[in-house]
Amino acid sequence: MDSSLPEQLFLDLHVSDVLAIQLPRVEPFESQYCTAITEERYGDAIYARYHIDGQAKDGIYTDLRDNGGDSFILHETSVFDMIMEDARSYAEGYPDLYRDALLFYSSTSPNDTRRDIIEGLFKIGSK
Repeated sequence: MDSSLPEQLFLDLHVSDVLAIQLPRVEPFESQYCTAITEERYGDAIYARYHIDGQAKDGIYTDLRDNGGDSFILHETSVFDMIMEDARSYAEGYPDLYRDALLFYSSTSPNDTRRDIIEGLFKIGSK
């Protein structure tokens, strides 16, 4: 099995590591991540990647944010919005890597069910 990264900004987990139980992950997203990469459905793979650690459920990423002192607030963000937020950060902070990522994603399969993610990445890349 190839242990190289498919793409290092959004698909930053080695498929071999995911399959070898070396990382904490959640089904069905571990299988979806690996299958989507193999089938070149990169939007689906990115979506699964953002769910694979269990912090996202049903398309919502949840974390605790410091509210000052000893209090915290529950913060929820859609996975799509989180991906786009990360994309803006990558496009600004790592423009060469982001361009390389867009080249990689330009070959996504027409069977990709999360083309909205790929289109969002390109929209951010064109700014």
